Amino acid sequence: MSMGIGVPLFRTIEAKTADYRCTYLDSGKILTNRGAAGAVTITLPPTADIPTGWWIEVFVAAGQNLTVASNTVDTMVVFNDATADSIAFSTANELIGNGARFVWDGTGWLTFVALGAETATPTIAT
Repeated sequence: MSMGIGVPLFRTIEAKTADYRCTYLDSGKILTNRGAAGAVTITLPPTADIPTGWWIEVFVAAGQNLTVASNTVDTMVVFNDATADSIAFSTANELIGNGARFVWDGTGWLTFVALGAETATPTIAT
């Protein structure tokens, strides 16, 4: 069932409690770290394997560090950095409620960050 042409009524939401490598089939999913007992790293798929417009969202639902890393170095576009490698939600007392959407535009990963509070501080690695 759909709401319109090509628009699904529901999104697939999956909890990842260990490191995970995304694939072509993960496009459009929301990944969380719900239930994780430790840090989780989600690695975006190799850019040669996906089309322009591939996207995924991540959300910190457990009080554990969550890092999203690009498979191809220097391709993540984040605040003040057009060639980042990863973004982590790892600041103590600022974990739960943060998230981001990652969209492949054919050149880089456009990163749309959604902070749980305006004072939350994601860590960007280059």
